[in-house]
Parts: sequence; structure tokens; C-alpha cells
Amino acid sequence: MKVVLSPDARAYAVAEATYLKERSPQAAEQFGAILKQVRRDLSRFPELGHVAEEIPVAGIRRLVVGSYLIDYEFQGPAIVILAIRHGRQRPPGIEIEDDFDYEAVDRDIPGD
Repeated sequence: MKVVLSPDARAYAVAEATYLKERSPQAAEQFGAILKQVRRDLSRFPELGHVAEEIPVAGIRRLVVGSYLIDYEFQGPAIVILAIRHGRQRPPGIEIEDDFDYEAVDRDIPGD
């Protein structure tokens, strides 16, 4: 099975490799090796990861490799790696403004 990186995952991989290379070329090489191994493993064992229950989107699976969390899903004949992040990084989320009146916004939607 073909394994590809989404644009966001690719951008993270490039940024992380650049960051690591500036600090430790060996760590950058290890990161590259991790990504290569993940792609190889997922192509052979597509259900290697577990269902990511903490992600509110059905069908997303998560693979933990070393210090990295790799979220992916099946899209037709391919596996798409949607996101990569270091386990110590804050998970992405939706920012909610405490004092914003969301109900008022709903009333302003035309056609409702």
C-alpha cells in the first residue's frame, strides 16, 4: 500500500529535520530514519497504529514511534499521514474565546 504525507505532515517533517540538523545532525538522521521506517511499516501493516479516540474524527489512527506521534488515515488506495508531532508538543486544538457570544453568531446566519 502506498504511504504519502499530507502537506501539513510534510511541512512539519521539513521543519523538524531543519531544527534537529541545526542542533544535532545525528538526531536529524534518526528522525529521517524514523519517517522512512514508518512509511515502510505502514505500507506492509496498514493497521499498525491504534484508533485515535482522542481525535474527534472517525477513521484516524495513531502510531507512536519513539517520541513521535503519527496520525494517519486510509484514503482510497493509499495511507495518508496527516500529522506528525513530538510527544512533548501540545496537541493541536481549537482556540475558544471565553467571552465570545457563540449563540449570537448562530442567530446571524442567513437562512436559519
